[in-house]
Amino acid sequence: MAVIGTLAAGINHEICNPLGIVRGQCEMFLLNMRDGFYENKSREDLVKLCGDIMNKVIRETDRATAITKKLSGFAKPSKNNDMEEVLIEREVQEVLGLLGQDLKLNNIDIQTDIPANFPVFLADRKQIEEVLFNIIRNGAQAIDKKQGKILVSGFAQNGSAIIRIADNGSGIPKESLEKIFHPFYTTKAPGKGTGLGLFIVKQIVERNRGTIAVESEVGIGTTFTLKFPTAVKAITAAA
Repeated sequence: MAVIGTLAAGINHEICNPLGIVRGQCEMFLLNMRDGFYENKSREDLVKLCGDIMNKVIRETDRATAITKKLSGFAKPSKNNDMEEVLIEREVQEVLGLLGQDLKLNNIDIQTDIPANFPVFLADRKQIEEVLFNIIRNGAQAIDKKQGKILVSGFAQNGSAIIRIADNGSGIPKESLEKIFHPFYTTKAPGKGTGLGLFIVKQIVERNRGTIAVESEVGIGTTFTLKFPTAVKAITAAA
């Protein structure tokens, strides 16, 4: 119930704000037309003004749409037949194929250290890719050094497959660390994040029978640790 309440408040803010801007832009134009403020403007000036308003409307509706898509993905239950054996090295490479160019342009060195015998685990493969994408991208955005580094490593421990994603970014203050998985909480600058990314990441990980933990130190960096039961253990538990 607490999560639903927080979500409701966040949705009201994140969706009503862009809708309010859209209404305000259109209403102001119509009122100005009614009051004759545009009588001396040329056709070209009016077309340009309308174009500017339409661009603002498109930008704000895209913002609202992005929020609803994220929430829709969160609410959609995972189907059992979506579960398959996940080869984490392959999924990491898929994600790096999407992010690799941006990382290079920002002078971020991405390294992987996943052993050849790393155990497989059962999960929704596309959802695991979404988790990796979000965490790696967040790590890249947190790096403000000339030489950035992100390390994705993996190892097996006590019947679990463990993946660690570490960056040498700005780190997260202690007072914010316990809040980063809360819906609509973000440490990013206004307009740079919705605060839904890590909240949804946590839900996805838990939906796939995993856990997620985070350690961080300001000025040093942040490490996310994902833990999933290996395939044999997962099958036994399901039985």
